[in-house]
Amino acid sequence: MNAETLIDSLHRRGVRLRIDGEVLRWFGPVGVMTEADLSTLRQHKAALLAALAAPDPDAFEERAAIIEHDAGLPRQDAETLAAQEQGRADANSLHSDVVQRWAAEIERLAKLPAVSPEGTKALKRARVFISEGWALLAARLGWDEIELFGVCPRAPWQRLDRKGAAFGGAVQVVSQDAVAYVGGLRRYRAQVNNDGGAVLIWELAG
Repeated sequence: MNAETLIDSLHRRGVRLRIDGEVLRWFGPVGVMTEADLSTLRQHKAALLAALAAPDPDAFEERAAIIEHDAGLPRQDAETLAAQEQGRADANSLHSDVVQRWAAEIERLAKLPAVSPEGTKALKRARVFISEGWALLAARLGWDEIELFGVCPRAPWQRLDRKGAAFGGAVQVVSQDAVAYVGGLRRYRAQVNNDGGAVLIWELAG
């Protein structure tokens, strides 16, 4: 049984797993966890920690929508439950983890010696986009990483329609539908990477 299957099986029984540093914690109804279950958790602890440590924002959005619709819960409550299914305390915690991963990838790329002048400029913009809190706001509004950090694999900085919103310049406003930059330029979410031809900049760089 792999980690994802085990997590899903426990969720169906009302058990939620969370990570606290290197400690794996579970929460659920009294009596639901057996000694065999606890032994399984110990046996697969490393895989479970790895699975829970990597947030999946796309799965979060999908799951939150399903919970909101099927259970008739307010969106905030649905997001909390969806985040807890990924081992986070709430949606803010999940989004913060996602942004930290984005920041780590951008910092890794910025240290590479062969980054072009255009790439260096774009990465600087992306770092500001993250450090000023726009990436966290965008994550909370449902923007995914390809919409923010995607580029054309053959012409990363020339294809504006595939260039992620994080590379566009100084940001003034981020909404659910668009990013507005200082000076009046606006990038609408529906027009960014909407043809499936973009890749994440850190995937392009290996």
